Amino acid sequence: MLFAFLLTGFYFTVATRFFQIRYFSLWIRQTLFSGSNPEGTDKEPENSMTRFQALCTSLAATIGTGNIAGVAAAIVAGGPGSLFWMWISAFFGMMTSYAEKLLGHCYRRRREDGSYCGGAMMTMEFGLGSRPMGMLYALLCLPVSFGMGNMVQVNAIAQSAEASLRISPLFTAAVLIPALIFCLKQNSTGIGRLNAVLVPVMSVVYMTGAFLILWIGRRQLPAALDLVRDDIFSWRAISVGVARGVFSNEAGLGTSVIAHAQSDVTEPAEQGMWGILEVFLDTIVMCTVTGLVLLVTGICGTSHDGAVLTMDAFASVFGPFGRHLISLSILLFAFSTLVGWSFFGMECVRYIDSPWLSRIYPVIYIAMILPGCFWPMQTVWRLSDLCNALLAIPNLLSLFLLRKQVIYLTNLYLDSKL
Repeated sequence: MLFAFLLTGFYFTVATRFFQIRYFSLWIRQTLFSGSNPEGTDKEPENSMTRFQALCTSLAATIGTGNIAGVAAAIVAGGPGSLFWMWISAFFGMMTSYAEKLLGHCYRRRREDGSYCGGAMMTMEFGLGSRPMGMLYALLCLPVSFGMGNMVQVNAIAQSAEASLRISPLFTAAVLIPALIFCLKQNSTGIGRLNAVLVPVMSVVYMTGAFLILWIGRRQLPAALDLVRDDIFSWRAISVGVARGVFSNEAGLGTSVIAHAQSDVTEPAEQGMWGILEVFLDTIVMCTVTGLVLLVTGICGTSHDGAVLTMDAFASVFGPFGRHLISLSILLFAFSTLVGWSFFGMECVRYIDSPWLSRIYPVIYIAMILPGCFWPMQTVWRLSDLCNALLAIPNLLSLFLLRKQVIYLTNLYLDSKL
């Protein structure tokens, strides 16, 4: 399955003539420096997310605790060289994400209230003419939202709160349930506004601490990079690094297309560029910083628990405050994933168009907080990984079948801009 992820990204990288490198300045300019309402957005975006809100909503679901604990666990399991292979998988994943978002933009639809709806399931229905394929994808999204999107994240919050602040899991559940109920009552623009605040705040909190550690330990950075270089060609590093990179940014799963389809961007290729940025920020930036912090502090391998490793790394520089900082980061990262996946799940339910499911899904999603606080997560992770693989199959197939449209629209856009 990992080979299919890499092959898809490799194809779009070659077919677009290494778009993510050759046009680096273009996609950076059209994303980070595009402004609040640049040319290429709708004139009346009140009922849709802005491009930044769509990015934050997508990042809210993809960043999660994996960028803190998952990277540490990858280095323990795969060695320092796994970090290099995370970069490789992210490099190709950028173009998979680009293709997903471009197609999602092409086949999105407007609702009666003026808001957009879209996602990989709508690409399958309107791009391939297969509603059953879209229905299958939407149905598979639901168990993934309960597992990876909910229970795994809630468990991380409960464990970190108990370890750092001695807060009982039951109290954690009592706080999370009303907070999630509030978020579920928001429409897409409300969730977009919430994530536009939450994602930058949580990123700044965590990255500030991480960059301080790297600055303090800057003399150890060359040695840390040597560790990565010397371990590149071990099979363990390759397998673990590629797997961690693929599942870190979710490129190939198609789930984040749901958020990007809500954006006010009118040009499909430009929406695809936001997909490139998403993978870049999630893996090239966030995961790299976490990995270097672990290598610079020299504590990787002291524990098999990723969250504990990262806490130890921060505590080695900041003392007890470092543990509290990681606990706060896990809380923000995990809750943002909880909110992001609730939105993805509700959009899939709306696509399925079942009144009964529309009523029962929010209840089940909220109820999953309780077992998430108490149950061991190994089984949930295995089931989530299985659902992820099943989810990727129809999505990667649709990307392959619509590959010529991706290339055509990309070339058309470049001809008009260059």
